[in-house]
Amino acid sequence: MKLGLIGILLVFLLPAFGQNNPATPATSLSPEEQSTLVRLGGQLMLAGKAYDYDRHLADDIGPRLTGSENYGKAAMWAEAEFNRLGLHNVHRESWVIPATWEPETLATARMLKPHEQRLHLESEGWSPSTPEGGVRGAIFYLKDLNPDAVRESAAQIKDTIVLVDGVSLSSVRPLRFGRVFDALRMIGDEGARGLIFGLGTINNAPSLIGNADFKGILANVPCGNLGEEDTLLLKRLLQTGPVEVEFSFKNRVRENVRVDNVVAEIPGRAANGEYVLIGGHLDSWNPGTGAQDNGTGASAVLAVAEAVKAAGLQPRRTMRFVLFGGEEEGLLGSVHYARDHAEELAQCAGVFVSDSGAEAPKGWYTFGRYDENKALAPLTPLLNSVDAGGITDDGVHTFQTDEAPFLVHGVPSFVLWTATEKYGLLHHKPSDTFDKVDPRDLNLGVAVIGITAYAFADAPTTLPHLDAAMVDGEFKSLKVFEQYQDLQDHKMF
Repeated sequence: MKLGLIGILLVFLLPAFGQNNPATPATSLSPEEQSTLVRLGGQLMLAGKAYDYDRHLADDIGPRLTGSENYGKAAMWAEAEFNRLGLHNVHRESWVIPATWEPETLATARMLKPHEQRLHLESEGWSPSTPEGGVRGAIFYLKDLNPDAVRESAAQIKDTIVLVDGVSLSSVRPLRFGRVFDALRMIGDEGARGLIFGLGTINNAPSLIGNADFKGILANVPCGNLGEEDTLLLKRLLQTGPVEVEFSFKNRVRENVRVDNVVAEIPGRAANGEYVLIGGHLDSWNPGTGAQDNGTGASAVLAVAEAVKAAGLQPRRTMRFVLFGGEEEGLLGSVHYARDHAEELAQCAGVFVSDSGAEAPKGWYTFGRYDENKALAPLTPLLNSVDAGGITDDGVHTFQTDEAPFLVHGVPSFVLWTATEKYGLLHHKPSDTFDKVDPRDLNLGVAVIGITAYAFADAPTTLPHLDAAMVDGEFKSLKVFEQYQDLQDHKMF
């Protein structure tokens, strides 16, 4: 029934794809280019396989923690699917993560004082196991999550279980991930017995963020993640007296594990080595199944490849499809990829990434590059047909997904801009499951990715790459330069 709705929608959209919108400037696309993009967009919206791909990843394979058995299954399946579709140069590229993490037992937690009560807690990602018998101690709420505040509170931190929450994180403004991770590691160094992240959402759903220091290393103290109502309860009780809790879990940890990115190509007509990259991350958190984050993005990569092949298209430049691992632990797979391919990044005409779920697309994040906005202008009538002709240079997510390692090298980089109201309630949580995915909205987003990436792959000219000084200027205009310096200091890129 839902695919029928997409078909009805397509009847209205295709005429708009084939003509200029009188309210917008005339497009510079030729009739042949328009016809090609209309055909590709129709293939993706009416017969696109993204919904089926996402269902397989989420339901049949399940949560895909980086380096886990499930992640390995997903990588093998994606490689096999690329081969089945007849893509070229299909292969996996390995890199090493310092540690992997998987829960072996369900976490248990309870408040002991001022009264006994069960708490809704999960092991935080990349936490060591608790000692035999668990961790028990008084709660100390750390309102300011920065190294100076940890030093000043060292006496109160020792032998306690430290609670940090969204208020604690908001004290680090502008947000600098390196300082946050420094502060979290210092909490363990100062002798805390445990650390609780009160970052969950309503219905006491924990929301995993990981404490892997953007390097894939274990935390130095057992870390739990607590639901919102329990977090608020602990904070209220602390206003009137001491609060004591305990929690316990066992995790499986392995060291120096090889993780695969999955790569495939549709060769371009030209033999100059130029390419566009369509990417998304294959890994996910648990205890959900990663249907939104980032099953939708990984499925979009596969679906665009499938549609271009099904439509019999061959663009001017090669289209390279990459599924990255380790995004949730610090963009590890894409950072390794950018390093390993540094010598050929100059030939990359654009990077197109999706990582914000399956809500309706709005357009593209262009990160302050007005030449990118201009390059997108000829596509505006087509993208406006699905209400996705927008452009934003909001920099809040600049370093939060897999375009970042390319952006810092000056490569033209784009991230699909979608609504995120529902996504924010689901991702990293038990509720990130396939039943929340809307096939219409997913297919619209995939169509936007396919149309845009193909247009850049087939364009007669390419955008320039920025040098280091220009990249600095770009990040200053986005008001994220301090974040960039912080990440550089912590050797993220």
